[in-house]
Amino acid sequence: MKPTPRRILVFVIAFAMSLFHMYTAGVRPLPGVQQRAVHLAFVLSLIFLMFPFRKKTDGESGTAIDEYRGIGPFDILLLIINGFIGIYVLLEYENISFRAGSPSLPDSFCSLLAIVMVLEATRRVLGWSMVVICLFCFLYLAIGEHLPLYLAHTGFTFEQIVNYIFYSTEGVMGPALAVSATIIVVYITFGSFLQASGAGPFFMDIGMALFGKFRGGPAKAGIVADTLFGMITGSQVANVGAVGTFTIPLMKEVGYKPVVAAAIEAVGSTGAMIMPPVMGAAAFIIPEFIGGTYFDVVKSAIIPALLFYATLYAVVELQTAKLAIKRIPSSKLPRLSTVFAQRGHMILPLLVLIYFLVVKASSASKAAFWAILACLLVSQIRKSTRMNLKSVIFALEKGAKGSLVVAICCASAGIITGAIGMSGLGERFSDTVIALAGGEKILLLFFTMLVSLLLGLPLPPVTCYLILAVLAAPALIRAGVNPMATHLFIFFFGTLGNISPPVAPTSFTAAGIAGTDPAKTTNLAFFFSLPSWVVPYVFVYSNEILLMGSASLILARVITSFIAICCMAISFQGYLFKPLGWVSRSLFLLAGILLIYPHWGTDLLGYSLLSFIVLFYLKVARRKKSKNSVESPPSL
Repeated sequence: MKPTPRRILVFVIAFAMSLFHMYTAGVRPLPGVQQRAVHLAFVLSLIFLMFPFRKKTDGESGTAIDEYRGIGPFDILLLIINGFIGIYVLLEYENISFRAGSPSLPDSFCSLLAIVMVLEATRRVLGWSMVVICLFCFLYLAIGEHLPLYLAHTGFTFEQIVNYIFYSTEGVMGPALAVSATIIVVYITFGSFLQASGAGPFFMDIGMALFGKFRGGPAKAGIVADTLFGMITGSQVANVGAVGTFTIPLMKEVGYKPVVAAAIEAVGSTGAMIMPPVMGAAAFIIPEFIGGTYFDVVKSAIIPALLFYATLYAVVELQTAKLAIKRIPSSKLPRLSTVFAQRGHMILPLLVLIYFLVVKASSASKAAFWAILACLLVSQIRKSTRMNLKSVIFALEKGAKGSLVVAICCASAGIITGAIGMSGLGERFSDTVIALAGGEKILLLFFTMLVSLLLGLPLPPVTCYLILAVLAAPALIRAGVNPMATHLFIFFFGTLGNISPPVAPTSFTAAGIAGTDPAKTTNLAFFFSLPSWVVPYVFVYSNEILLMGSASLILARVITSFIAICCMAISFQGYLFKPLGWVSRSLFLLAGILLIYPHWGTDLLGYSLLSFIVLFYLKVARRKKSKNSVESPPSL
């Protein structure tokens, strides 16, 4: 297709954006707010060029195909406004900070323009739900002084509101956009380089080589691919689109029902959001709220993430046995030695990333910078992965485009968190929730879970987490919950909201690929993930799951939790070697509940009950075997 002026502009701006972030990540970073302002100007310009003012009548969201539309005066005006915002803040921020108490007219004009631009870009990308929440926040700031005492604030002028929401480090220019401007975009670019060099199929081939020969191999391979691919991209919907296009047809081919295949892929892609090292950018944002380091988050999140995947793996194994899924012939599977011989060198960029993060203790952005360079150099080893100039340019452009959704989520979330911080609503919300819970920690956790799930239904996980971090987390911390456990708790359930009924973008995407009913897929994904819902409660009451405490207690609690999760999965699926009755399912569920509760007494009861169930099944199996041998003696 012949390039249009719009397409050329998109390419130039996206390419320039990636080069800017590569330079500031690895060579010379800009001061914080200036970096964020330039980043935001790039993001808004690309969104206005790529996403149309109105969606097409055929339901398309307007991404790549819209780059070839004509460009009009309104588009040029938007680009000029975004450029003005970025340049003004870049050049004037020191002066703006000095006159924070009495902003000038240009300061207020720029902040008002920026807020309008952010809201319009949010509408184009995320729809009206997020915009309505932001507008409600502005309405609250405007009339809040007239509300009842438990909701009221002292009142603010128009200039105070727009300048605080945009310029302050609790608003749009806050920690969320800071992480987007310095870390997220370079990690997404790193993922683009991995894909362009063929590392994406490499991850899928590893999964197929390891698990393809077993029953339900495509589903198990998909879990591996979801983990490896998704923990870099940090987007569960993107993960479904990238991995699900391979795994879902394979699962259907070996005998999975379309709705089951879609549900497995949706849950697997969701798990990638809570799996280190990226965690959808939460791994880098959490330290901004509670202190500590990136590695503290990674260390604490690894076992809960593995417990989530243990749930999914158990479900897949039981579904495979229940449906008598056939195996893929070995002749159709890639050999692990061949996979590594052809593309094994593409694991080196990941090792470079780990080296700079762990050994050199570099910043997350600089580590990603060197990993991108390593990916480019390592890809030259073999012709099948070799990146030429065209593929490098493509990867840089794709990296900038891939960061747009997360970036605008961070910017719009800054409006909400800024309004909460400016009005002091977070503290009053904490007081209200604590009062409703009556001082009971379990009720407080339950209410927080409900709020997290409700916000997670329409919002991307990172946006949901940022709002909850200022709205709900303080209540849990005041109630004595460990800060790390608190923030992982709200992030975990905010992420699960994306596969929970009734609205679940991740499940809907998987259903579209599988050609099945979105509502049924959402319900089944929710049911498959249900045993993992106890995991956040466990690490709140037992910090050993977060690898805090003595080694012996950590080991005991982790092993017991994995066994408990498997017991619950057996109960919910109603199958273990054969269909289970309600009595057996209830006993497995009871054993799981007893084992998941962090106390030596319940552990003893749980292990005793589980031993009884296992011995009973073994006894029944021996009787059947003995009866069959008597009825059908072996022939000589």
